[in-house]
Parts: sequence; structure tokens; C-alpha cells
Amino acid sequence: MALTLKNPHNYLCTLEKTSNTKDFHSIIDAFSSSKYKTLLTCNAPIYQDTLQDFWKNAKLEVQDKKPWAITSKVGGILVSITPQSISEVFR
Repeated sequence: MALTLKNPHNYLCTLEKTSNTKDFHSIIDAFSSSKYKTLLTCNAPIYQDTLQDFWKNAKLEVQDKKPWAITSKVGGILVSITPQSISEVFR
């Protein structure tokens, strides 16, 4: 299976202060010093076929009437996305 990048999802956030972003300097400062900076600035490739496969098989896992994970099989491999797994990946 040939992997094709899904271009609209492969944009990085740029946290630079320029004259064009003057109104947003305080927000840029907040994101630059937050634990979410890596989430905004990482260059994670997303492949169209994998993305479609994930959502085609995705199931919402509920615990105590609250969603806690999304699980799916991608290429025959079980993938589980939880707040904890996202936090570990983007530490």
C-alpha cells in the first residue's frame, strides 16, 4: 500500500513574534511556555490511507458513561488513543 500524505493536516504552528502577529504576542508567549508547545510545533506526518483506515474502524470506549478512549485497528494493529497516550507521545 502506497502511503500518501494528507497535506491539509501537515502544517506546523509557528510561534514567532513578528510585526504581523503583534496582537497575538501574549498568546504566543503563553503557548511557547505551555506543556502543549510540542503538540503545536511537532512535524507528525499523517497518511491518508492510515487515517481513513483508523476512522473506518474507530470505536468510542466509554467508562462510567464518559468517553475515555478511541480504539481502532490500523493495518491489523489495535490502536488506542487516550488522554494518557497523547500526553506520553507529546511529553
